Amino acid sequence: MVNPCPIRYNKKRETILDHTGEEDCLRMNRKPNIILLVLDTHRAERMSLYGYHKNTTPVLDSLAQTATVFDWAIAPGQWTIPSHASMFTGLYPTVHQTNQSYASLPESTPTLAEILRKGGYKTVGFCNNPLVGVLENGLRRGFDQFYNYGTTFPDVPKIGKDRGLRKLQRILTDGLLKKISTPIERQFGRSPLLLKLATLPVFVPLWARVISFKGNTTQSLQDITDYLRYHHNSSSDQPLFVFVNMMETHLPYHPPPKVMDHWVPYFKRDREAREFLRTFNTQSYRWMAPVTEPLTDWQHQVLVDTYDAEVAYQDRLLRKTFRYLKRSGQLENTMLIVVSDHGESHGDHNFMGHAFSIYNELVRVPLIIHYPEMYPKDRRVTHPVSTRRVFHAILEAAGIEHDAYGNTVEELSLARSAAGSDQEPDGEYVVSEAYPPLNFINVMEMSTPEAIDKFRVRMMRRAIYEDSSKLMMVDERTDEFFDVNSDPLELDNLLDSPQGYENKILQLEHKIEDFVTLMEAHRSGTVSGERLDYSDNPEILERLRGLGYIE
Repeated sequence: MVNPCPIRYNKKRETILDHTGEEDCLRMNRKPNIILLVLDTHRAERMSLYGYHKNTTPVLDSLAQTATVFDWAIAPGQWTIPSHASMFTGLYPTVHQTNQSYASLPESTPTLAEILRKGGYKTVGFCNNPLVGVLENGLRRGFDQFYNYGTTFPDVPKIGKDRGLRKLQRILTDGLLKKISTPIERQFGRSPLLLKLATLPVFVPLWARVISFKGNTTQSLQDITDYLRYHHNSSSDQPLFVFVNMMETHLPYHPPPKVMDHWVPYFKRDREAREFLRTFNTQSYRWMAPVTEPLTDWQHQVLVDTYDAEVAYQDRLLRKTFRYLKRSGQLENTMLIVVSDHGESHGDHNFMGHAFSIYNELVRVPLIIHYPEMYPKDRRVTHPVSTRRVFHAILEAAGIEHDAYGNTVEELSLARSAAGSDQEPDGEYVVSEAYPPLNFINVMEMSTPEAIDKFRVRMMRRAIYEDSSKLMMVDERTDEFFDVNSDPLELDNLLDSPQGYENKILQLEHKIEDFVTLMEAHRSGTVSGERLDYSDNPEILERLRGLGYIE
């Protein structure tokens, strides 16, 4: 019998296609559209989807009912650039080394967008974060179009006719003013002095509002919906990859008044709370530095409640785009991934922002994959996974083969995790790495130098997750150990009383040492852009031989 489905692009579908009709074959052989939606600075445990006592995310809750939800998705990095770089390359920060605001991905390292474009996809980005959209760090490589909203003169997609304000925006974007402003904006990622000046309260409202540091969530989501509608109506057979970055939950916090009335009901009548938030929104240095002056209970509550308001507001804004995808029928052939690059500290563990620590409030992030063809509906994955594997999950769905350091796309795809923990690839580590952002440390040297040693901010931090255990290391020394299932807020460091955990601690110490050895070896190959050759590094050669990776 002649196979009615001669064209295949995914091994997992071969067994399915044998018994389908010709019409089903055409549908199943069509590569899916892919939407990667990154909710920047979004804590997982502040979502009702993850058990939060407030109903902050009803839209995402509804999506999750027909999707696979990962309860312990761990970001490979603690801030925007390294975490995005890992999702865009499938590599850990130690390997890709894009860990500073002035760093750039090696040209030899292909990005997700580059691979998808070569695989026949149209690649489009809608980005509200200037660290991704403005800085020259290689994260925009491979996009056919990249619309950046986190800048003085936002890029505006041309869909249909330009009229009124959109026409003016396009003139400014394509004109001389854009060419002047962009190089200046990029300097803030390189110059400690400019960054220090930017943290002064007098300048924060300027770059936060006028220069649109947080972009424009409402406008970008409207543009995304319009773009999806335009692409759908154009009858194009070319599959689409859309990267989206939303910044609503990043400081400074300015939810609309009606949203604040609902989520922070005391705010309107509490003058002290209003004054605190207004002042805090201009003290950007406090957003990144460790807590040298602890917040009072009520100050902490104001930040928590306002953050929740931003979470709920952004969730509500997503409703229109999700509704369009569903009503237009596009959701049936779209892989929709909702994830975060990192969370946020509000004084937890004496840290603010997302610069120097790797506690759960920073590295445990939401991850939802809606693509029932490969990810079961209403499935919860309860064991830890790394979000660097978003890269492999997308390429597998697109039917694109890619091999890196001995692992294929299918071996590291999150579809294996959705199938059960016993399907995880051998030797896979779930690790978060916190390389200290040097530009922030430079600002600290000019502001509170005494905090540098007190909080050990110059030191490298790593955490490894396995089952319910988490081991944290600072400067390659074991520092803390937690059972995150019973203690997700990480309040009880079990190293203080390790009875019963000695073997587990020792196992994880060995595993994180193995991880570092392997990643450092991979880094050598990434930088050179060639096949790994350890002959000139006998120490790594011996360590890899001891681990069994080479003979």
